[in-house]
Amino acid sequence: MFLDLNLPLDITFLGVQMPTLLPIFVSLAVFMIWVDTILSELGAYKYVWHAGLFRTALFVCLFSFACLTIYH
Repeated sequence: MFLDLNLPLDITFLGVQMPTLLPIFVSLAVFMIWVDTILSELGAYKYVWHAGLFRTALFVCLFSFACLTIYH
């Protein structure tokens, strides 16, 4: 069910050691900006009780899925 990526816990980028989840977090933040723009243009937030809560919950779900995919 999960991909077998076997990523290390830390990566080195330009001589800086950082956790593997940091680039994933940043890439998902950029992806969420794109998704948020699309949902705003479609008017999907009219049907949501609290737009900020929905955005946060969607980001947490996507980030959790990415974490579980990597560190299963």
